[in-house]
Amino acid sequence: MQEFKLDKKYITLMKVCLVVFTVFLALGFSLPFLPDENAGNPNGTLMATVFCTAVFGFFAILTWRALKKLPFADVAADDDGLWYMHVGKDKGLIAWEKIHKVKERQYAQRLDLLGIDNKELLRVEYQLMGFEILREVLNERAGAQNEDLNKSSFSKGPLYHFFCFACVIGFSALGLYVGKSGNPLLGYGAMSVLVVFIIYEYLVTAAGVKITDNSIKVAYPFREINIPLDDIENVVIADEFDNGNRVPEVWIITKNAKKPFKLKQLGADSNLVYKTVKTATRL
Repeated sequence: MQEFKLDKKYITLMKVCLVVFTVFLALGFSLPFLPDENAGNPNGTLMATVFCTAVFGFFAILTWRALKKLPFADVAADDDGLWYMHVGKDKGLIAWEKIHKVKERQYAQRLDLLGIDNKELLRVEYQLMGFEILREVLNERAGAQNEDLNKSSFSKGPLYHFFCFACVIGFSALGLYVGKSGNPLLGYGAMSVLVVFIIYEYLVTAAGVKITDNSIKVAYPFREINIPLDDIENVVIADEFDNGNRVPEVWIITKNAKKPFKLKQLGADSNLVYKTVKTATRL
């Protein structure tokens, strides 16, 4: 049996966030009662109070609700299945074969384990110590009945391409405006660097992947790379961290390429892309 408990550092961080949000909420709420605050601009003070109360109150409630659930997030697993530790195996066991889908909740930073009727069976928080091990076990033993595993291609949606195109046009126009307004260094210099960076990232980011009988085809905006199955050494699911948030992606490691081919946000969960590609490579 393996136990996966929530990282205590994360719990401490959440408590600190709750204190900070509560302090700012109290400060915002007290603005109208501070001396001389209403003398200059009472409407501005009222607006600041409403804003602080709404924003910091919302995040304080959200953090408080999350903290209430954290003591019940620890899970354990063995050959029979997995369960919440506070419930125990006898009452809370969820057999591996009952898990039909592992659904990523990237913004909530967790995995939802769903049954045959898409009903939630259990939540696996990203902040669990040993999460990577548990995720690998889930990918091996759960969700074999998921019909989406039969898909042979995944790709980014048209909104992604439109957003990148809009960013290039928008920042280019902004650079021209700022440059003509008397600040050529910022307008023509800094904005040009930013636009070049956006174009570069767009060109080197995989936009799709297609699985055939003898190869994996990784598509980029203006090219396609054909990877023979015999050339693939390994397929792994890795994580990037963006402002503390875990962002999973699939890496295809080959014999001839120095760097792995990275697949992320291809219109499907990384777990699904990972299982589909790895099954095709027979690794």
